[in-house]
Amino acid sequence: MKKQIRKQIIAGLSLMLLTGLGGVSAEGNPYADVPPNHWAYAEIDALVQDKLIVGYDASVYDKNKIATRFEMARFLANALSKYERADTQQKAKINRLAQKFAVELNTLGVRTVQTAQYFPQEPAAQPAKQTGAKKTSVMIDGETLIEAMDVDSVEHAGSSAYNWRQRLHINADFNDRVSYKSRIQANGKFGSGSSASGGATNEMRFTRSFVQVKDFFGIDQFQAGRLPLAVGRYFTMALQGDADGFALKHQFGKARLDGYWVIPENNTNVRGVNLNFAPEKSFEYNISYISADASAKAGVPAANYVEAGLSREMKKGITGVFDYTKSDAPGSPDAWAAQISYNWVSGKRQTGFYSYEGLVNNRIPHDQALAIIYRDIEKNALPGNYGNFSGFGTVKTNGHKGFMLGYQNMVIGGVRLSLQYQNLEDKTSGDHDHRYYGAFDMYFN
Repeated sequence: MKKQIRKQIIAGLSLMLLTGLGGVSAEGNPYADVPPNHWAYAEIDALVQDKLIVGYDASVYDKNKIATRFEMARFLANALSKYERADTQQKAKINRLAQKFAVELNTLGVRTVQTAQYFPQEPAAQPAKQTGAKKTSVMIDGETLIEAMDVDSVEHAGSSAYNWRQRLHINADFNDRVSYKSRIQANGKFGSGSSASGGATNEMRFTRSFVQVKDFFGIDQFQAGRLPLAVGRYFTMALQGDADGFALKHQFGKARLDGYWVIPENNTNVRGVNLNFAPEKSFEYNISYISADASAKAGVPAANYVEAGLSREMKKGITGVFDYTKSDAPGSPDAWAAQISYNWVSGKRQTGFYSYEGLVNNRIPHDQALAIIYRDIEKNALPGNYGNFSGFGTVKTNGHKGFMLGYQNMVIGGVRLSLQYQNLEDKTSGDHDHRYYGAFDMYFN
């Protein structure tokens, strides 16, 4: 036992001398344990000849002397500092020596990629005890829009032609079945930061805020709150936007059935069902029935609406979309629209009309696409202002027909450019209204 303690003391003193005095000869040291005929001497000597170990004079390094393991480790540490300069054979020598003298290198405070694998590993941390409670998962992302437009029938004065919009999406999964989704939106016109009286004129509100429950009494999905309503997926004309109420969604193989009862505005109830069927990836069609109360805001009577639409990918990246709506309002007005789009980069298939559905994949830089749409919408053919093609200026209330040309480009990652031109004929006056539009959308997460 005393001999063991003595060895530890001498080893410690040797280490102090090595690190404090820059080196020590092993001559006369009864505990020197690497004789000149040890294989490590040959490896060390080869590294000295290759000048991977330098800076030691004859009193410190002598291949004919007995050395301590700490001295050998110190020579090796010198070689490890030049590891990246070594060739394949030299690295093999260093690796063998690092394994042999790993403990001494560790004591000297030398830890490298080559030596770490030979050191004793710390015991892995034990995972925290599971309590059975799942932490709520929250994801936040958003988008920023800056747009400019010019419409013939709408007088723009200075900054009134330029708009901005900021959206923040908050999605929280409480458990495997219940989640919450919301969208906070602020928007305004350039220069509208404050009014003449100093009061803010911009708007900030929740445009979406709803709870979603999966497997709701056998129904795939139940939603309640302020919903993102898109009856007929993305290619419907009759009803799209955000509305307060509830919705049920259920998948039957390749078909999906939606039912909803919502209030898009005060004193206006909208109820309906929608059946979407996609027999194959390149083709789907849609049938809807909608019943809406009179809309004082939009100045339209109570009416029932039926709608049918389809989307077909004719070739990779080339998609056609068609939709038709009929109303039982006075005069039995109807509306129809047709679109052809071409995405020549990612080949994204359009499942709906631009601009409610984008033409490009927002995750693919430099994705580009073009679409042309023709539509003919009679007055009161769509419920309220919630159709995808409600128009602008005077054609918004009088009904219209005409075409729109749209182009989108993901100019860089997360930034989308949208350009648009519309030429619409007012069905009451026969006047043509032209609209020129450009916008940048920026997405972040």
